[in-house]
Amino acid sequence: MKAVVAVWALGLGTLLLTLSAVPVGGPRELRLAYRHSPCDGVVLVLHDGQWGHVCNQEWTLAEASVVCRQLGCGHAVGAPKYVPLPGEMVRPWLHNVSCRGDEPSLWECSLGAWTQTECPHEWVVVALCANGTFREIRLVKGRSPCSGLPEIRNVNGVDRLCGLHEEEATVFCRELGCGPALQAPRQDAGVVGKYMTCRGTEPTIRNCRLNNRLRRGCDFQHDAEVVCSGHTEARLEGGEHPCAGRLEVRRGLTWGTVCDADLDRATAHVVCRELQCGSAVSTPGGAHFGQGSGLVWTEAFRCAGNESLLFHCPRGPGRQCGHHQDAGLRCSEFQLVNGSSSCEGRVELQVQGAWAPLCAAHWDLADATVLCHQLNCGSAVATPRGGHFGVGDAPIWPDVFHCVGTEPYLWNCPVTTLGARACAPGNAATAVCSGLPHALRLRDGQSRCDGRVEVSLDGVWGRVLDDAWDLRGARVVCRQLGCGQADRAYDAPAPGRGALPVGLSRALCLGTETRLTQCNVSASPLVPAGASRDAGVVCSGSRRVRLAAGPHRCAGRVEVLHGGDWGTVCADSFGAGAGRIWMAELGCRGHESALWRCPSGGRGPRDCGHKEDAGVVCSGSVALRLRGGTHQCAGWLDVFYNGTWGAVCSNALKDISLSIICKQLGCGEQGWLENRPVHTGLGTSWLDNIECRKLRNSTLWQCPSAPWHPRSCAHGEEAWVTCAGLPEKMTQDSGETNCSSAHSCPGEGMLRVRGGKDSCSGRVELWHAGSWGTVCDDSWDLADAEVVCRQLGCGPAVGALAGAAFGPGSGPVWLDEVGCRGSEASLWNCPAEPWGLGDCGHKEDAGVHCSRDRGTTARPPALGWASGAPLTPPTALKAGNLPMTFCLVLGTLLVIVSLVLGVQWFRGRRVCQGSRMLGSLPSEGVYEDIGVVPTGEKDEGPRVSLNLALEEEYDDAGETEQGPEEEDAPLHPAEAWMQAGGHDNEGRGGGTWPRREPAA
Repeated sequence: MKAVVAVWALGLGTLLLTLSAVPVGGPRELRLAYRHSPCDGVVLVLHDGQWGHVCNQEWTLAEASVVCRQLGCGHAVGAPKYVPLPGEMVRPWLHNVSCRGDEPSLWECSLGAWTQTECPHEWVVVALCANGTFREIRLVKGRSPCSGLPEIRNVNGVDRLCGLHEEEATVFCRELGCGPALQAPRQDAGVVGKYMTCRGTEPTIRNCRLNNRLRRGCDFQHDAEVVCSGHTEARLEGGEHPCAGRLEVRRGLTWGTVCDADLDRATAHVVCRELQCGSAVSTPGGAHFGQGSGLVWTEAFRCAGNESLLFHCPRGPGRQCGHHQDAGLRCSEFQLVNGSSSCEGRVELQVQGAWAPLCAAHWDLADATVLCHQLNCGSAVATPRGGHFGVGDAPIWPDVFHCVGTEPYLWNCPVTTLGARACAPGNAATAVCSGLPHALRLRDGQSRCDGRVEVSLDGVWGRVLDDAWDLRGARVVCRQLGCGQADRAYDAPAPGRGALPVGLSRALCLGTETRLTQCNVSASPLVPAGASRDAGVVCSGSRRVRLAAGPHRCAGRVEVLHGGDWGTVCADSFGAGAGRIWMAELGCRGHESALWRCPSGGRGPRDCGHKEDAGVVCSGSVALRLRGGTHQCAGWLDVFYNGTWGAVCSNALKDISLSIICKQLGCGEQGWLENRPVHTGLGTSWLDNIECRKLRNSTLWQCPSAPWHPRSCAHGEEAWVTCAGLPEKMTQDSGETNCSSAHSCPGEGMLRVRGGKDSCSGRVELWHAGSWGTVCDDSWDLADAEVVCRQLGCGPAVGALAGAAFGPGSGPVWLDEVGCRGSEASLWNCPAEPWGLGDCGHKEDAGVHCSRDRGTTARPPALGWASGAPLTPPTALKAGNLPMTFCLVLGTLLVIVSLVLGVQWFRGRRVCQGSRMLGSLPSEGVYEDIGVVPTGEKDEGPRVSLNLALEEEYDDAGETEQGPEEEDAPLHPAEAWMQAGGHDNEGRGGGTWPRREPAA
């Protein structure tokens, strides 16, 4: 009789039950059949020249041990009962065997009848021996060996156990030595439909009954992880970045805090290692990150310091304390080595447990400032040339950080690694920090050289109050920080979050001191009555450039920060900004190191209006997509670079890289490569040898690879990727179009609401990086809702709802800590955490209620990011869409109508001729839009113009409004994108905030 195949996952792999199997060894009267090993399988006995199975109601390790011993296969490791499929059943021979377990052979056990009478039980018995294929059981992808997804590892592979209920999970946890099960993958009661059935008292999971008739695939949506009572994991809460905060430990299913006296340096290092946060920097106590709630653990960890998880550390009696003594911890994946102290040296990054230097090619003082703050080392003093502190033995990481200097954590900065050229040998980044004593830092500004002043006294950061504060004190601060001359001293609002102590209540300076603490200062532990504002400065070193209102940090309207205010650059038609126009008639040659070093021949207020604001698209604008599949989560992997889509080579693409790609596209946690016969593309292939690393919140842009090259792949090497998940737009909105090409995708930054009663209320969702995602409700208020409602064309906002009021969304949480003023044209223009780097779950999704009074809100022209009007952002510079002949004809008609309209025709013609718009660029990246610090003027020093045209009293009233003819004309998607990004109701752009006067 032919063999029949049955799938059996419990460490048995593929089980073949047949009547005419060839014996695989052992005495002729007894064997284990239908397995890859003679020491695993169904127990068969030979009688009267025929093989048959054993029919037993009870089958335990005692009987299986005798069988394994008799066959010379060691001791028994499992004794399951197996229910085969119909047609697989062999005839029974031996009934009702019972052994003590120490018998030398099965024939010396108590044996029942030898007969081929029908067996009353539906199963056959199996013996698994130590010399067989079984190796171990384990829980994987959890935070400790006592939590995760259950698996059995065999010599020839791994079997995932799916659909475990409480009884099965209890047996699994007990066998692991992890105590009782507290959480099982399946919570539905009963045994109907269960593939694996345990009573809960079995000594091993390999003794439970298997019913192959009920065998089904794993359901990753419904199979939760197993959590045993012995599970231990750590987390950090309430910190300024993911690797800092109050230490909380979970034991089983319960979270609790730790007394600060019980957290030593060795334990701190283990926690940082477990969280993939590098090593411990400091352990602030006294509930520095706020008081926790719930339990305070009285058992302390006694780690040696080399453990990989807190779970592995010994434990002992701990202190008893209240939440006012909760322990805190700061970790860092970065360190400074080979210097004279821990606050200077070669910059090294820890990846997957190994330290390696960082490339100095693009490392600057702004990056070093963030690192010094992160390491609790004060402010950055210098970045000596590459290799100044040696190079080390490890290869140099090519990561390029693009910090402003205000970020709390290096991974909050935009990072580009993909396609970067290899670092020159020995060119390792360096940093020299000031150290904490007498250190200064500037907070709540827009660069490392402007903001509210804080001082470090006795290792504690504190405020500097504005009593007697003037430009002389600002000069000292700017000099001490290496930020050039003082442009302005102002009253800054007190810090909005947390209770920061007062460091200096007064600082009266001559202006010649080398550091602030050399001034005539007084310290006070408490804020004096009525003194609620802080000292603020703007230094000349604060000047910087950004690209605003674009889909990526490398595309958008050009804006310059000067004197603490953002202003635009005069050109032709790139979406209107707001505030001052700093530069006009620039004459750059292209080799200047900064925009303000270019010659400038005119002043903005006299020659330009905001409709002539300049814009740029850089070659580094990047995007990602899957193309050609039946949905957007499967297809050829393409990347957008230098204005062109190109393929990615499949060489070196491993599971971690595929997982990062799928997660970035909002397509689940896993992906795999598929062989496709013919690549359908345009011939460009950009990238090869992508090797992603396990980093926190990684994106493809942070993965090392071969340098960008338009012919990276040989024919047939292009990657086709299929992700495990489906896009949210397919699972929730089946009526939407397939997004397999650039032209059918929603526009980057498109906004919609879901879950409400109409199109003007619901959960706020944004399209970004090929995926719909939500907005976190942290800091979400009516000003944010006002921007959303305006962007949707739904009138004023009447409610800003938090806590997933319209139900939790899915996919990424794209935005966190949104801080709109209410006048912005779109959410893109509002300050927020970098895209996708927040700490929220979908239970914190933000929502809005709009008034639906569309007549009272002047919607920005051709707003293409609102629901129902998807427009794709730009790809490359191109001429305006209105033909010149149309402009001339229209102008002629207007002249005939009246002389006044002729003047307006002349203005419209300038707009037509000057259009320089962008095409279709579905782009991805980290876009940063930081609000201007609200300032109250105290004193101003002489300003260095550097050809920056000041516009003190700019009035946009003289610019003509768009006429009906222009409104009705079809807009190119790029025009809609730029106009949407540049206007609000009142003609102001989203990138610049009006100056806030000090409180009376």
